[in-house]
Amino acid sequence: MSIIKEKKIKKGLMNFFLYLSFCFAGWYSSRTSVASVLSGYAGYGFLDNDIFAFFVAGVVPIILYLLIVKFFAYALKRTPNLPVDDMVYALPYFYIGANIVTGLISIVYFFVPLMSFWGGIIVPILATAGFFILYLRFICVNYVKNYNWKAIVMYFGRLYIVLTLIFTAWGLLSAVLL
Repeated sequence: MSIIKEKKIKKGLMNFFLYLSFCFAGWYSSRTSVASVLSGYAGYGFLDNDIFAFFVAGVVPIILYLLIVKFFAYALKRTPNLPVDDMVYALPYFYIGANIVTGLISIVYFFVPLMSFWGGIIVPILATAGFFILYLRFICVNYVKNYNWKAIVMYFGRLYIVLTLIFTAWGLLSAVLL
């Protein structure tokens, strides 16, 4: 964990690695979306491949991640005794771990496609929840004063649950509509 505390990797490079992890995590579901969208356009058939689907899978998640983190970092900037910049720097490390777990499990969907429907919903939630708990533990141990950790865990825990419910509902709605 010293790599996080000492900020050995530049923020821009971490965002690029985060983007690649989003690509890996969403690649399986992106394959079908790209194929169905591009099937109606004869001139764009060359884009109907796994490489294009891989890189498209990370575009929307990285944009949402950057916007949401920027918004909440700005909202928490004035909180006394809270090193928001250090906490924001540490978050991608844990999110990359969750995305790698999600991507590795989604490889199973190639062999058992029926698992992809519920697995595509449950696995990302469980993976991000597990790594988010590790992230909360990390920031509480390293950045938050002992008397303040309960408030931080409650605030970020509620925030995680609300955002997860919103994105899960959006994912289910878009899956039904598309």
